[in-house]
Amino acid sequence: MGALDTCFRATGGVPTYVLTDNAKTATQRHIAKVAVINAQMARFASHYGFTLRTCVPYDPASKGGVEASVRIAKEHLCPKTTNLVEGYKTHGDLDVAITGFDALINQRVHSTSGKIPALELAVERSGFHPLPKTPFTQAFGVMRKVEPKTPIVRFMNVGYSVAAEFRGQVVYVRRAQDEIIIVGKKDHRLTEIARHKVGVAHSFVISPEHKAHNHPSGPLLRHPIPTNATQARFLGLCDKASLWLERACGAGASGIEASMAILVDKTERSIAVSVLTESLARSSFSESTIATLRRSMTKRAAATSTQATPADVESYGSSTKQWSALKAVS
Repeated sequence: MGALDTCFRATGGVPTYVLTDNAKTATQRHIAKVAVINAQMARFASHYGFTLRTCVPYDPASKGGVEASVRIAKEHLCPKTTNLVEGYKTHGDLDVAITGFDALINQRVHSTSGKIPALELAVERSGFHPLPKTPFTQAFGVMRKVEPKTPIVRFMNVGYSVAAEFRGQVVYVRRAQDEIIIVGKKDHRLTEIARHKVGVAHSFVISPEHKAHNHPSGPLLRHPIPTNATQARFLGLCDKASLWLERACGAGASGIEASMAILVDKTERSIAVSVLTESLARSSFSESTIATLRRSMTKRAAATSTQATPADVESYGSSTKQWSALKAVS
């Protein structure tokens, strides 16, 4: 049902009839060779306004078109040694492959009809029913809300991860055999946003691709992540700033935030870097140590800038003598 919703939205409308194979999701059984439609599928068809028809079992005339379409798609999209298609790392990669295959296959002349499917669709679309304003949500699963601070969806006593962009949003979750499928709204349409193996009750299933780039690696390895402008500016001073903060925190140093503020707000960058380097060399990180190093290095820098070099003295003296000699001749 989720695939049908996606198909309707891709083609721009709902046809009067939909022909499917006799899968359990479409039919329950046959009575006097008449298909008994799956009750949920019947509600789905009513919601979208189409009539469901199933293929006649063992009848190539009705099944051939459905099976041929599936076979062609599998040959081009499913990873096999015969087509050299590599495995897909994410569902996004599969979506890109499907879009490319659709553009390729539907621009060709169909061998049976002699028409180009993409052009024929534009003609047939005039006879489609409009899509309902809201999708048939039961096709995607039960409704859940992603936690606002942590991108986790709870389903059957297990927490499943989604991308951070879906925090606080409503999603739909369902189980398909040994997998959990999560559907959410992306780019103004409902699409699959995560797929996990079924987890153990009262645990979490976290996908590495759902972790933010600055997500902590764990309690044993915590790298600084700035939470305000001063921290960001301090960590941007140099590569050693992060190490200095980690070691200062680990040593329980006093006045860490005050030292950071004075280094970014009232200290030249080169001097601040020198202070951090010397503090790390001494393994001393207290506020008083930083203040002492800052005063010392500021005075040293000031003295260096005002003191003339020997080359400067010689150059100045030489030019003065030449000027005096020139004045005497004149």
